[in-house]
Amino acid sequence: LQPYERMNLCDALMPKTYPDGEMIIKQGDAADGMYFVEEGVVRIVMMSESDEEKELLRLIKGQYFGELALVTHKPRAASAYAVGSVRLAFLDVHAFERLLGPCMDILKRNIDEYEEELIRVFGSKSNISDLR
Repeated sequence: LQPYERMNLCDALMPKTYPDGEMIIKQGDAADGMYFVEEGVVRIVMMSESDEEKELLRLIKGQYFGELALVTHKPRAASAYAVGSVRLAFLDVHAFERLLGPCMDILKRNIDEYEEELIRVFGSKSNISDLR
């Protein structure tokens, strides 16, 4: 992003805090925006076909999540929970489309990485159809 675009992005971000264990997003819900981790750890989990919750990864300061549903226009593919106290910057769906439209190809590249992680965790491509 150019400096002017970064400034616009920063202006659109809204701070959100979550206590330990609180659900931030729920698998299957409609997307309302994406999140950037400012402080703390976020645990990303997905329900298996046998209704067992499996942890996919943990995110730390500087990482982001929630963009997949915005890119694919599908429900949330996974849930996210706070691990300890968490501070996030939230970018709502309208600001996302307005400000990050030029970055869409970069964000779509992450889908391949998400699919590889699902294969590693679940051992198959059974949950992947939900991503694209």
